[in-house]
Amino acid sequence: MREQQRLDYLQAMGIVQWMPRQPLPGVPAPRWLPEDAHAAAPRPALTSEGGGHIAHPMAAQLLHEAAAQPVAKEPAVQSKLADTPAVAISDVASESVADVAAAATTDLMPPRFELHFLRVSAAGVWVCDDVAQAERLAAFAYRVMSALQSPAGLLQAPLCFRWPFIESAHDDQSRPVALQALSAQWQFLRDQGVRYAVAFGQDSDHWLQQVQAPLLFRAACLSDVMQNAQYKRQLWQALLTQTEL
Repeated sequence: MREQQRLDYLQAMGIVQWMPRQPLPGVPAPRWLPEDAHAAAPRPALTSEGGGHIAHPMAAQLLHEAAAQPVAKEPAVQSKLADTPAVAISDVASESVADVAAAATTDLMPPRFELHFLRVSAAGVWVCDDVAQAERLAAFAYRVMSALQSPAGLLQAPLCFRWPFIESAHDDQSRPVALQALSAQWQFLRDQGVRYAVAFGQDSDHWLQQVQAPLLFRAACLSDVMQNAQYKRQLWQALLTQTEL
C-alpha cells in the first residue's frame, strides 16, 4: 500500500499520527518535516506525555506547501493598483491584505458535523447526522429490511465519522481536508460493496452529495419518515428499484 493511501485510511478512521520532535536514530529522515525544521523558530503544538507532539501528516504537509508558495495577486487587485495614484496605493494594499486575511480565516475554519453510517445490507448504507437518532435508525432499518426479506445479519453498530477529528488549532482541518477524509471513508465503503446510501438529516444529505455518493432516498430527519406514511411509501418504493439490496 502506498504511503499516502495509508495516511488517507488512517485519517478516515480518525487515527491521529504521532511523530517525534527530533529524528530518531537509525531511521530515515521524516518526509513530512521541512529540511530546516531545526533552524525554524519553535511553534506551539499539542504535546503528549511521551515527549512528542501530535500532528496529522497530511495536514502538516499541506501547511508546509502553502507556506512555501508565494501569494499571487488577483488580476483585479493588480489593475486596481496600476490605476491608483501613489498616495493611495498604501490604502489599497491595506484593503487587499485585510480581504486576504479574512478569506484565509474563513477557509481554515473546520466544518463541524458528524455522520453515522449503518450498513443495512450488502449494497446499502443508511446515514444519519444525529447521534441521538442512531439507535432508532438501526431499529427502523431492521424492520424495513426484514419486511423486504433481505438478510439483516449485516446490521452492526453504526460507524461514526466526526469532524473535526481532533480539537486542535494547529492542524489543517478545513473544508477541503474534511472532504478528502470523507471521500476516503466513502471509497472504503464502496470497496466493501456499498452501492447506494439513504440519508436522514440535512448534514447527511449535504456532505454525501459533496463526495458524490449515490443517494437512493433522502429526508429532512428520521422522525419525519417514521411518522409519515407518504415518506415511508417513498422509501419503500425506492428500495424496490434495487435489484440487490
